Amino acid sequence: MYPVLISFVTGQIVGGIALALIQQHGKGLDTYYKSAMLLTGVAGLLTMLPLLYFYRKDRLCRIVGGLVKPSAAHGRIRDYLLLLVMGAAMAQFGNMLVSIVQVFLQSSTYEDTMTLVTEGKSLMEMIYWMGIVAPVAEETVFRWMVYARMRDYLKMPYAVVLSGLLFGIYHGNIVQFLYASLLGCLFAYFMEMTGSLYASVLLHIGANIWSLVYSEFGLWLLQSSAVGVLTVIDFLLLAALLAGAKYFSRIGKERNIRCV
Repeated sequence: MYPVLISFVTGQIVGGIALALIQQHGKGLDTYYKSAMLLTGVAGLLTMLPLLYFYRKDRLCRIVGGLVKPSAAHGRIRDYLLLLVMGAAMAQFGNMLVSIVQVFLQSSTYEDTMTLVTEGKSLMEMIYWMGIVAPVAEETVFRWMVYARMRDYLKMPYAVVLSGLLFGIYHGNIVQFLYASLLGCLFAYFMEMTGSLYASVLLHIGANIWSLVYSEFGLWLLQSSAVGVLTVIDFLLLAALLAGAKYFSRIGKERNIRCV
């Protein structure tokens, strides 16, 4: 599991250096939290460099060993757009689940931390770092490397679940564990069905960007008594998720993907 270790160590090094510099200049933790989004993005970009190299070596070994075909389907623009919308749907309903869990846990730690991290940031800034850079970096670690390596030795259901749980644990708190584990399993499943690395990345980007946009405008819609609009949005997202799941599962069957 050295891909996760590389990611963790890189994040700790970048965070540690930043914290030391902040303390040296007499700044408090508030300054650190304000820089956390940038630091996480930089750590993610640095992590990707060695992992892309290792992924390429793994890929060549898999081709030689016959574990995968030399080329995989990359899909069409229509498929990519559908994956983005499916990611948004996963985030929408995943966040609903998280809200229910938080009621029982009576914990607001995650929300408080996210408020500190995102306070004063523009929506476009958050979309770039949290909606694009972070998903690409995390998919490089958890699907392209961790899941793919598990899949070399395990049946698909086991690899999907174990890599998803590891993705959840990586997020470090019970609320995010549930959310990330569920989405991690779905990301791996659809990457397998499509045969494309882009699938998990687009699902993840769609999920993160939707969460950011919805948190920005969802409350405004509620305060405007636009409950009907939110209901229609939920219905459309659910329809897209179900249609997409059927469509990509059929592609997986056509590619002779089985739970083996």
